[in-house]
Amino acid sequence: MGWIIVQIPELFCFLLRTRRLFRFFFLFICLLLYCEFFHYFIVLLFCKWPILDVDTLQAPSKSNPLKVMIIADTHILGWREGHWFDKLRREWQMERSFQTSMTIHRPDVVFILGDLLDEGKWCSKAEFNYHVKRFKQMFATPPGVETYAVTGNHDVGFHYMMTEQKHKRFEEAFSAPSVQMVEIQGNIFVLLNSMSLEGDGCNLCSEAVSKLEKISLQLKCSREQLKKEKLSPACKKIRKITGTYTQPILMQHFPMFRSSDHNCSTPDAAPPQEIDIPFRPKFDCLSEEATKQVFKWVNPRLVVSGHTHHGCHRIHDNGVPEWTVASFSWRNKKGPSFLLAVVSQTDFSVNQCFLPNENTVFSVYITGFIIIILSMLLPRKPHHVTSCVDLSDKSS
Repeated sequence: MGWIIVQIPELFCFLLRTRRLFRFFFLFICLLLYCEFFHYFIVLLFCKWPILDVDTLQAPSKSNPLKVMIIADTHILGWREGHWFDKLRREWQMERSFQTSMTIHRPDVVFILGDLLDEGKWCSKAEFNYHVKRFKQMFATPPGVETYAVTGNHDVGFHYMMTEQKHKRFEEAFSAPSVQMVEIQGNIFVLLNSMSLEGDGCNLCSEAVSKLEKISLQLKCSREQLKKEKLSPACKKIRKITGTYTQPILMQHFPMFRSSDHNCSTPDAAPPQEIDIPFRPKFDCLSEEATKQVFKWVNPRLVVSGHTHHGCHRIHDNGVPEWTVASFSWRNKKGPSFLLAVVSQTDFSVNQCFLPNENTVFSVYITGFIIIILSMLLPRKPHHVTSCVDLSDKSS
């Protein structure tokens, strides 16, 4: 009986210390859950789908406006570049941002505008398959949400590095041919491999040009059919598009030709020290010749591109707007972003959405950890409770 009485103060002190320890871990787990899960919901809830004009909504249409999410330059890290913690942190941030967006916004279709992988141009077949598997796990979409990808220079290399083998394995992995036209809910999208527009007559370039010319003829003939004009002999032989003709939207990795980012007008445009750096045609953007030719072939109402890692919105001389999407990775851009677009057969509207600010997350971690430490040093307890030291003295 005396032994039990002696052990009671020690048990009380143990429970007191355990309660503090439990409080520490409970508060730390709450802080972790907020920063790594709930903060993404809070930030991305502020991003809304754009609204089309009332006249557009009242226009006759066979389907509802299409909800489109557009991201670019995810750069899934390989085994050569980047620290392991950098890789772990950045990929977790991208995965949480993307999956949270899927939960909140539920787009009809997702477009990924190139540089899905960081080392696709170098890696072996085994490495490539491993990275593709990881990418598809990170950027998995719910049933009913279509995903389309275009080829970037980090996926297959710039034109001088691109081979048929690299192009073929990327095409097979992501269903991304050099040129393709897709029709989604009455809207037409043309997707291009920018590196195949070099204009030097290589096999991949010749194939891309041939496909573009065919698509151009399809669009022309469908436009004639819509206007009920007399079809030309060439149009009588070619397969028309499935639905009603509507001016297409062009998706590619490289921006159209521009001298620099100087005239870009978005919050995530290039920083002052970079915004006036001249672009190198065929490396930073399409050549001027290729740009004119693509505009002639496709006649798009909107162009969306990536590659520069910075956002941009500009109007070309022919009146066609172009959005350049910033990188989706914190490794390439301090303020990653993506686009939400609502598209109808006659109109479109675009909103730019920003991912959680990394500095804000770090600030929340630091502030939260300080509060947790203070709560440990200043525990809440009634003043009349005898201290563990006094109890230990009495028990002895």
